[in-house]
Amino acid sequence: MSALVSVRLLTLIKADLDRLWVAKTGGNMVHSVVANGWLLLGSAVGHRSRPNTLVALLGEIDDSARAVMPMQRNQRGDHLIDRVRQQTELRAVQQAKRVTWKRLAAAADEYTEWQVFGLWLRAVVEAAGSIPVMVAREMESRTPQLLGRIRPDVEGAVNGNGPGARIWQEVSLWAEMNIFFAANRAGWLDAVRYFSSMSLRSMKAWSYWEDIDSQWRTATSKKFPTYAQWQCEVAAVARLSNPESTAQQALDAVRGVSEAEWSTLLHGFSDLIAFSLWIELVLDIEGPTSGLVSKELAERYGGFSLTHGTKGSKEVVRALNEWAIEHALAIADQKQMLAALSFHTSHHPAYPAMRSYALHCHDVWPDERPCRLPSFEEWRQAADAYFEE
Repeated sequence: MSALVSVRLLTLIKADLDRLWVAKTGGNMVHSVVANGWLLLGSAVGHRSRPNTLVALLGEIDDSARAVMPMQRNQRGDHLIDRVRQQTELRAVQQAKRVTWKRLAAAADEYTEWQVFGLWLRAVVEAAGSIPVMVAREMESRTPQLLGRIRPDVEGAVNGNGPGARIWQEVSLWAEMNIFFAANRAGWLDAVRYFSSMSLRSMKAWSYWEDIDSQWRTATSKKFPTYAQWQCEVAAVARLSNPESTAQQALDAVRGVSEAEWSTLLHGFSDLIAFSLWIELVLDIEGPTSGLVSKELAERYGGFSLTHGTKGSKEVVRALNEWAIEHALAIADQKQMLAALSFHTSHHPAYPAMRSYALHCHDVWPDERPCRLPSFEEWRQAADAYFEE
């Protein structure tokens, strides 16, 4: 085995442990990102005073959320956890700046599906002590010619330890070198890994694998699930490895409403966050009498009106947030749902991307003094396409 492959396998083993840690903590190690106002972004923008709207909004949400989403922390090793969390998040968000958030999100989703596939291989091969025909068939369709090259190593591991882990490592390595080659070459593969691991689907997959692996070590299944059956079981997971985690509470909230209702709420909440960033930028340039802001507010939040004496952009945005959560989203009294929306939003690539673009605008608009500021839709389209060379 070449030195390069050995290094990459060591990286995968570490990533394996990291993702299992996420599955077991259920996101607790990262949820304080919201409470801390996205600490990882703070290192990049700590010297700036604006825009802080999202920090305030998500921070306030988290204050109320902590009542229903308690953080379980092991006092021993807290400092190490904090350092690892900060380093992982900082590296991921810095890499995320190299690509548009939509492309990153699509890659993270695809990476998660490869993890679901890899964990199925890992569980079945480990429990079977061999490579079943259905596994060989699925691998040949997804990873052409790979099995023929790695079979001796996997079968050798069967006679020793860890055939499941070995085949998972090989498939993960193959996917990163072939499917995610562009992300790896362009330097944003860690961002893909991070945002994949922070998704509920990834956490559900790792929680399910951990549960099944434990069951099959006690009593091997007489009939192993097909990959299609495994996918259905992952989708149906209702309990994560850590039932006290913030991710579990978010999952409970999502499962408590219809898919259509959740989609509507998430879309509305995401719009509010993006609009809050835009409106603060425009108000800082044009002031509280901005005709552009008045027009956009009337179109999007028609029932909202500024109270007398509200002048600063932060005051306007804060008032809008409070009104929208109570009236437009109608979830002011649903703390768990509000916290679930915050959890999903803060762990999606769109949030740091929108914030990065807002900081860019905050830096260049005062100097460039554009004769016409963009409408919200124009600004959002530009944010969607923004990345740093």
